[in-house]
Amino acid sequence: MIRDYNIEHLEKRVWIGAQEFQTWAGAIVGVGAGAPALIEVSTFGFGGVPMAPADTVTHVMMTPYDLDRTKQVRFRVWWTQTSTTATDAATFILLYTSIVESDNVAGTLTTGTTLVDPATALDTVIPALDLSTGVAYQAQATGFGIINRNTFTDTSALLAISVELDAVTTFTDDEPVFLGLEMRYTPRITAGPRRNILGGRRLVAGYPLGVRLHATQEGL
Repeated sequence: MIRDYNIEHLEKRVWIGAQEFQTWAGAIVGVGAGAPALIEVSTFGFGGVPMAPADTVTHVMMTPYDLDRTKQVRFRVWWTQTSTTATDAATFILLYTSIVESDNVAGTLTTGTTLVDPATALDTVIPALDLSTGVAYQAQATGFGIINRNTFTDTSALLAISVELDAVTTFTDDEPVFLGLEMRYTPRITAGPRRNILGGRRLVAGYPLGVRLHATQEGL
């Protein structure tokens, strides 16, 4: 019988585009110094959010039902820039909150979590980005930030996420254009009592559809 513990999983990848961030509901836009708003990137048809320091966008999603919470979860930001400035650098800060559902069936309420702003920092933060080394209008990705294993509980129903741009050196332009957020996690596929022994295998950077695996297992 097949169980998760004898499957060598690849990490699962989820894409959350800028258009999906709920700060675009109705007339509401993101918050921050630059009042971020969803725009077309140049004339390419891509949607993106130019972000100034302290600009924040927020997303709420269902916690993936197949997420193996005994393994770490990783996030990185995808972005582009309209030009290159020699002195500019910045960091994307990701905060999150796990929300427990309140069941209300036949008039009986089981109380869960009150809705709140995302407030929990990643255990390993997303590395800073250097705007002076980029090329205009290329799809760029940050390094990965990490939520440690055994952080989520089995009652996690929704995941609220905010992404904020924070300037760490001289900052003169609203150059970073937020394209979306990538989430990677180890899936749990079968209903057996034993979870995965190993974290999901990570593909070597630059080969997102290839099979060139890291030499050592990561993600535990």
